[in-house]
Amino acid sequence: MDFQIAAQAFSSSASPAKPPLNFPAVSAPSISLYNSLSRQKEPLSPRIEGEISLYVCGVTPYDKLHIGHARAFLTYDVLRRFLESRGFLVRHIQNVTDIDDKIINRAREVGQEPLALASHFHEESLVELAQLDILPAHQYPKVTTHIEPILNMVEKLESVGYAYARDGDVYFDVSQDEDYGKLSGQRVEDLNAGARIEAGDIKDDPADFALWKGAKEGEPAWESRYGAGRPGWHIECSAMALEILGAGFDIHGGARELMFPHHENEIAQSESFLGEGSTFANVWWHCGELRVGGQKMSKSLNNFISVGDALEMASKNVWRLLFLQTHPRSPLDYNESKLEQARSSWNRLNNALREARDAEPSDAARTFQLQFETALSDDLNTPEALAAVFDAVSEFNRSADAGLGFAARTALETLGFSFETAPTGDTLTPQLLDILIEVRNQARERRDFKSSDAIRDQLAALGVTLEDGIEGTKWKIES
Repeated sequence: MDFQIAAQAFSSSASPAKPPLNFPAVSAPSISLYNSLSRQKEPLSPRIEGEISLYVCGVTPYDKLHIGHARAFLTYDVLRRFLESRGFLVRHIQNVTDIDDKIINRAREVGQEPLALASHFHEESLVELAQLDILPAHQYPKVTTHIEPILNMVEKLESVGYAYARDGDVYFDVSQDEDYGKLSGQRVEDLNAGARIEAGDIKDDPADFALWKGAKEGEPAWESRYGAGRPGWHIECSAMALEILGAGFDIHGGARELMFPHHENEIAQSESFLGEGSTFANVWWHCGELRVGGQKMSKSLNNFISVGDALEMASKNVWRLLFLQTHPRSPLDYNESKLEQARSSWNRLNNALREARDAEPSDAARTFQLQFETALSDDLNTPEALAAVFDAVSEFNRSADAGLGFAARTALETLGFSFETAPTGDTLTPQLLDILIEVRNQARERRDFKSSDAIRDQLAALGVTLEDGIEGTKWKIES
């Protein structure tokens, strides 16, 4: 497919946009996003009116997903949900790096074929992301099914002087790209300060990076004019994004830690391939990394929490709330205290809004919805949007404004939250029990277990049983 006209396929192949949710009628503010490339917020200006093309760097499936992955993919899930709620047709692409050094090394350790290992962990990741209510991408292109467009890029970059071949490898020559470093702010001279070509290294410059790697014995390989080999890490995203979305697509996403070298190299090779004055992606919108106790999550540090383990610790809604209470572009430092706070907060929201139903919008509902929309329109400011939700819930509990309750519930559904069905009972009993449960939760948070146990025991004496679980505290009246 011609990369320059690939966008023509977008309109015909994307799924229909979801209609805007049933919010009270307000004048929705324009959307702006922080562009890492320009280092400022910019109004969202789609390449095609009413449509958004979104490319997100996906997984290298050599192990289980962890909560750092979950936070990143949930960030783009919420961005997509918000854009769809505003009537945009979103085309969401997320690549799969199904051949890589990490995959090859892990496969060797466990005695499995690399492609089979990658396929297993990719399928497992899809299941776990679904358990988190993260919408699936429209396409998951894989490196191994896109060798031809990758090689087309490599060959053209070499033919026009941006790359050179050495003993079966092909390297991008960063000295030929005057704009190299424009995303991350890195300069080639700084990168080379103190660096040297190692013995046996065939690159011309330490900053040059591999586009194609010559085959090694026992590794998967594909034929090329350079001999058998496989793609380098960076070239895959360029080739797949251009083939599927075309040049100048709207948003490129990924974790901030990928900004250099991965995304920097993507821009360099893509725009060198496309030619002078070209644009690879219009907006680079990065999400912040997740840390544990101030340190990057790592198996070697024993602070690795898999998604499977995370869902045993708390429900999908609790994790979504924990992630979204920090701005998506900011680092999030995870600890158990934050998880417990998110659990208590979700209990409050779920208990207050699970029975909220469609109702006529009130003035308070309109005011709230404008606050919510304004927050998300400003660089997807989820903490501010959630603050508006909590204020609305407090007012709803006080005033019983049905329109406000429905607007708050709909706002949370826009962010991807889901609600449980209400327990049985008369109209007053559930509200009183929810208040008592909230009081008990607050006592537990401040470690006042005497008070929390007293509430539980007194309710039990009245025939009300409390059950604590990953979805929060539930109650039932014994017959």
